[in-house]
Amino acid sequence: MKKVLTGVRYIILTAILSLGVFGTTVFADEEVKNLMERLMAAPTIEAAEGFGVEMLIPPGEFYDPLWLHAQGDAIWLNDDGGEEGEKGSKIVSINPDGHIADLVGLGRLLPVTGYDVAPSSFGEFAGHIYSIAQARVAAPGATANHVIQRVDPNSQDEASVVCTLTETGNTNAGVSGFGVDARFGPDGSAFADRFFAITAFNNSIYQVSADNTCSPFVTFDGTINGAPMGLAFSADGQSMFVTLKTGGILEPPSEGSGMVVRVSSDGAVDEKPVVEGLFQPMGIMRAPGGFGTYGGQLFITDVANIQAPVPMTQALKTDGRVLRAGEDGKLHLVASGFMNPVGMLVVNGALWVTDINGDFIAGKRELPDGFIVKLTPTGK
Repeated sequence: MKKVLTGVRYIILTAILSLGVFGTTVFADEEVKNLMERLMAAPTIEAAEGFGVEMLIPPGEFYDPLWLHAQGDAIWLNDDGGEEGEKGSKIVSINPDGHIADLVGLGRLLPVTGYDVAPSSFGEFAGHIYSIAQARVAAPGATANHVIQRVDPNSQDEASVVCTLTETGNTNAGVSGFGVDARFGPDGSAFADRFFAITAFNNSIYQVSADNTCSPFVTFDGTINGAPMGLAFSADGQSMFVTLKTGGILEPPSEGSGMVVRVSSDGAVDEKPVVEGLFQPMGIMRAPGGFGTYGGQLFITDVANIQAPVPMTQALKTDGRVLRAGEDGKLHLVASGFMNPVGMLVVNGALWVTDINGDFIAGKRELPDGFIVKLTPTGK
């Protein structure tokens, strides 16, 4: 599927490229067009044996598509879709065919990194969206203490701040910056009735309860020391799986620096990793039953080189990949050719994978170059 950018969208992108990327320099229309085509080109994703691949939503719609959540027949997604003063990000609803509609539009949210929908145990706030967010836009907000905010998607109100996450641990002075994934614990599990939010800057995960109490849940400063990025839960609800890169978030990844670790409901970290041999793992998902022959396996997005700061005029390296791990922890390739893959969700028997491509909340290359890929088990 290829999307041709014309009309209003072309004019907007031309303005972004000529003014945003290149300051006050105005380039000839043909050069801008060529540059735009290079930066907005969809990569070629190659699926491993056993999977088919489709570019479900190509570049042109999303700046930074991040985390996917199923809500009834719809799929919700947070996207760093622009700024309005100190506000940024939006949450959209996508139907299984890929049609997009705004759910929480621009101007209502502080910049969201991860989110989920509150369960019935959260009383009057059940159905509200809880998210971890920067208190300020752009780079200054990324390395400052983050907040938990709450918004009713059925209203037009701005989000309200539940709490500011306090410092914890010794990494980067304990500042709760660089927010990433966030999820509620599964109903009926040992993690139920808590919202968990990751801050990679201080190697920590926080927990939020229905009474608005926000506190550190675990800080990876012990035997396993590293920056957490994504989280998922075991089938029995007794364990949390966390993707993690050893060292701090500011250190570049290398082969073997990434892993998946197991955390108990009281915040104890198992010293033996569940999966090893990754670069910079991001999202993690436990495949549901009936997902081809892969039900119950862990699927992981892995970024070899996130390329920060982002190059302004060049396409990023296509070294990102999706992997799966069986019960023995052995890794198998699912698909390659991604740039910066992040979130995953199985939708109607196919795996949707988001890729933020060349920018994020703290970046400078404001282009709608993100995309979503669909991977379908073929039974081979």
